[in-house]
Amino acid sequence: MRSIVKGLALSVGLALAAGITVMPPAPAHAAEAEPATIAFVDVPRIMRDSAAAKSVRTQLERQEKAYEAEIKAQTDKLRADEDALKKQRASIAADAFAAKQKEFQGKVDALRQQVERRRQQMSFAQDDAMKKLEPVFNQIVAEVAKEVSATIVLDTARVLVSSNNLDITETVMSRLDAKLPSITVNFNAPAAPVAPGGGALPPPPRPNK
Repeated sequence: MRSIVKGLALSVGLALAAGITVMPPAPAHAAEAEPATIAFVDVPRIMRDSAAAKSVRTQLERQEKAYEAEIKAQTDKLRADEDALKKQRASIAADAFAAKQKEFQGKVDALRQQVERRRQQMSFAQDDAMKKLEPVFNQIVAEVAKEVSATIVLDTARVLVSSNNLDITETVMSRLDAKLPSITVNFNAPAAPVAPGGGALPPPPRPNK
């Protein structure tokens, strides 16, 4: 699920975009100032290959498939109901048909709301997982940077050219896997009202690839 991996990497990448200062600033004496020591972390790789990221991705993919199957089954049922309703149009009174049509529209609106709730649950689940991963990741980056005397840490994805070989990705990855080998994803998003939609039958949600 590339969109999920990209979202995870972007969320943490934003935290590193401006550089993480992990050492106290030098005294304000230009003549005595020492050049900054820059370390690099391959954030996309960690968000793709770390044990925690993989555990999140697996759970999100599994739940997305379950939601897709659930919505598809209900969508197929509604399409069958729609076909049956069309066949009754010429054989029942106009007011009776209108009542059946209204009932059918209510089912369509309910399914549309359910699709939106599932979308909200997936979005909430990903954001909630990031809230568990990001602080641990940032803490480890800060610890490793201090150990190697780096004053700034940058995401390698945002650096075009560098002669600095202080790459701490492997160390960060190893410690992150040890400290946070997995994350339990919470799909129980807070309930939010969804406004009824129009009359068109909604297609089943498709996974973001």
